[in-house]
Amino acid sequence: MHTIWQRKGDAMSREHGQGEGLEVVFRAQDEITANLIKGLLESEDIPVIIQSHMIPWLDGAMTAAEGHWGDIVVPKEYFERSLEIINEYMSSSAENTESD
Repeated sequence: MHTIWQRKGDAMSREHGQGEGLEVVFRAQDEITANLIKGLLESEDIPVIIQSHMIPWLDGAMTAAEGHWGDIVVPKEYFERSLEIINEYMSSSAENTESD
């Protein structure tokens, strides 16, 4: 699952990125995916920050501990549109993989 919704009680909540007014819109499994999603959102004029969880001398240990390579973070006002763009891309990517 790539979107960042977590169930807390009966309500769904979003995780916040580092910084006021920022929200995590995607969790990337690797740096290539993070940069692909970043480019996708930037092409739609959405400001994006990649927050990597990597620590170079630990050689991937944080990826295993966190369960992902890093977060794609956008300003709160761009969250919904970013989520739509990512979900459309992921859906079309999955459809193209299935038809091959």
